[in-house]
Amino acid sequence: MCPTQFNLLFGWTAYLSVVATLVTLVTGILFFTLDGPFGTINDAASVFQLLFMSPIAAALFLLTRPHAAGLALLATAIGIVGMLVAAVLQTLLVFGAVEYEQTIAAVLTAGGGVGVWLLLTNVLALAAETLPGALAIFGLVAGMGYVLLVVGFWTGGQQHPLFYVGSLLTVVGYSIWATWLGRLFLSGRLATG
Repeated sequence: MCPTQFNLLFGWTAYLSVVATLVTLVTGILFFTLDGPFGTINDAASVFQLLFMSPIAAALFLLTRPHAAGLALLATAIGIVGMLVAAVLQTLLVFGAVEYEQTIAAVLTAGGGVGVWLLLTNVLALAAETLPGALAIFGLVAGMGYVLLVVGFWTGGQQHPLFYVGSLLTVVGYSIWATWLGRLFLSGRLATG
């Protein structure tokens, strides 16, 4: 693949991860208010959300590696492991191989790994000026959201205020961050090759 093809891949997967994030939000709200099939749709959308994040993690590794190779690799590894663990568990849930109660703690903890990836990667991007400062700030907000929702869950479950605050920060911060990132890749203003 040439850099232009990579930019297309990274840009479109960023956009698709935002769509999946918003579908996850809407179906989660519908599930907890109306029940019905929205829980399964929510779980399936979260699988796609996580899978679409993986190429973004690779892209940001390529951008930050020249400035801090070890930390960039560590951040990427934490993020991709978190994404894959959560995606596999959510896939098992969608197909009925496990129950919600069996996976929720592990899925949310793996989501904490995604938060750590967002925090570390965007700190590296800020320090190396590989991303616009405001863009990296939205990435930090999203990362902090993931971490807060995990802390809220482990502190008091899904009804804890930190869980709600973290969820809001995650959805808003990540949606803005990934949309902006996708636009930069598609415009050719970010090159990884």
